[in-house]
Amino acid sequence: MAIKKKQQDIRALLVEENEIIIDSLGEIMRSLGYIVITHKDPSQAINLMKGGSLSLVIADDKCGGKEGLEILEVAQKEIPTATRLLLTSRVNDDAVQSAVKDRLVYRYITKPWLTEDLILTLKTAVDTFRLAEKTASLTLEKKDLERTVRDLEKVAASEGGKGGAAAAVVQATQTEMVVGSGNAATVMQAMIEMLYVFHPNLKSNATRTMALVKTLAETLQMRKLAGDSLYQAAALHDIAIPGVDRPIIRRWLRDPEKCNRDEMKLIEQHPIHAVEMLKPYPMFKEAEPIIRAHHEDWNGKGYPNRLKGESIPFEARLLRVTLNFCSKHVDPIQPMLDIEELSGDLYDPDAVRAIAKAVPLTEMPERALDSQALGLHHSRPFYRINNGQTRNQNQGRGQ
Repeated sequence: MAIKKKQQDIRALLVEENEIIIDSLGEIMRSLGYIVITHKDPSQAINLMKGGSLSLVIADDKCGGKEGLEILEVAQKEIPTATRLLLTSRVNDDAVQSAVKDRLVYRYITKPWLTEDLILTLKTAVDTFRLAEKTASLTLEKKDLERTVRDLEKVAASEGGKGGAAAAVVQATQTEMVVGSGNAATVMQAMIEMLYVFHPNLKSNATRTMALVKTLAETLQMRKLAGDSLYQAAALHDIAIPGVDRPIIRRWLRDPEKCNRDEMKLIEQHPIHAVEMLKPYPMFKEAEPIIRAHHEDWNGKGYPNRLKGESIPFEARLLRVTLNFCSKHVDPIQPMLDIEELSGDLYDPDAVRAIAKAVPLTEMPERALDSQALGLHHSRPFYRINNGQTRNQNQGRGQ
């Protein structure tokens, strides 16, 4: 099969001593079209980080007398846009969990791994890298614009520039710096595609929600800034979900009651983490309070801050109801009836009435087929046997 051209620029550094893991993981990454560089010696790997361009850095928990987290700390300093992954069998270790929470590690890869989940982790890691590169590019563009504005301000302040074309150009450039509409659309699309790779339902829910809130903004005659912020929040509210293990998210999407207390604690942090992820993007500043509060309930029993009633931003109350409606996989009549039953308890009655008016006026996008989630409960750990061939754990046994 031909390798997609866009993957050919992905350079992955694997810092690992175990030949079996080097062969197995290297084979999987090469099948995805990545350029794979391996080092058993951490010092050589660190030298490469200082002089090379890398997309992914994957370090084993213990390698060449160094802790994997030490290696990734160097990667964070030397190549901050590269996505960092840790190979480990001690997933419940406090240091590992802290590294994920503090974003030193994007995700950890368990040993042994499930091949399908590993591939999805690698793909979302690449999407995260591309997003980091885009952020760095936008930051440079913003600095260039700031320099341009300063130069233009000098011209506009001069005798020849006052009240003339130079002043108009300054105003237009400042508006572009604040709004950055084209950049916002690019970043939103990249983040939505990252959601699709992690779990197609997340992208489907986001695009349906975006369609419905667009109608809401029109029917409620919202100010443009408020409508745009609600639209952005609809797109970006779940961008921190890929930071939680997929099996947990699969259970949560099917039925939150299937998750235990510790798993729900992780999930309940995703609105806060999403806001943190958006800090480098000033054009989403107005959407941040909406995203932070999109799981708050009218009765004060939501999360993460247990806000109640009108202390919840109105746009977040609208988004809360919209998300519930758009996540249902059935005829639209029943979800709306279910929502109306919870009006005044989970949901703001005004928000429920607004959504009820907007639904019949909205052309909803079709749902994406969750093909990547199909059959994942049949996946097996990936092993290498003595003759160098690969096989699944249950290969050769009765299924």
